[in-house]
Amino acid sequence: MSQPGVVLKRAEPGHLQSVRPGARQRPSSAEVYVRQWLARELHDGVAQVLTGMVMEIEQVKAEQTGRRGAQEALDSLQASTRNVLASVRQTLLTLRGEPTLGPNLDEWLQALLDRFHAETGIETRLLGADSWPAQLSAHASINLSRIVEEALHNVRLHSGAQLVLVSLSEADGVARLYLRDDGRGRKEVDGPAWQGLGTLGMKERALILGGELRVESGFGDGTAIELRLPVGMLTS
Repeated sequence: MSQPGVVLKRAEPGHLQSVRPGARQRPSSAEVYVRQWLARELHDGVAQVLTGMVMEIEQVKAEQTGRRGAQEALDSLQASTRNVLASVRQTLLTLRGEPTLGPNLDEWLQALLDRFHAETGIETRLLGADSWPAQLSAHASINLSRIVEEALHNVRLHSGAQLVLVSLSEADGVARLYLRDDGRGRKEVDGPAWQGLGTLGMKERALILGGELRVESGFGDGTAIELRLPVGMLTS
């Protein structure tokens, strides 16, 4: 007789298996392998191509100054490409089991800044987090988290700062993330040195989200990073 609360599964003769209701079985090694393989194929064969398309369309748009019809057509094509890319990246997140920012953006940011302070001794301040949607889409979540983490990484390694200020705001349908440190700053923000600091990657992620990222810096004036994007891209 089976034990109460235990369900017997049909198996090969002589091999009875019992599974408690509600119990979650661990994925088999074969399932893990397939998930990892699919994630690699989607990333290398689809996501990278779509990212390149978004970047190339942006370049073509810059060359179409004054041609309203061409600009509108390219905007539509770029929006469609971003939508497909968002779907692919959502699938990648699911396959890889990657965490996102979760339901509370302000809590995630505060925890990140607290950890940064504990590890570096640099003071941090967070302002206006309640002005953004609390629940972000996985697509926006992963790209936003990478931008903030990369910016803080640069502060840790290169700034000599004593304070980092992070503020979030929203006006007229545009969301704004602003991160500024009071460190030594740099004279040149568009040269090869800055590209090596992850600036290019941050700008690419901003573009994927339909936004724009700007960097301002100067000797003795610290460094400021500003991300602007449509509010709708945070939740879609």
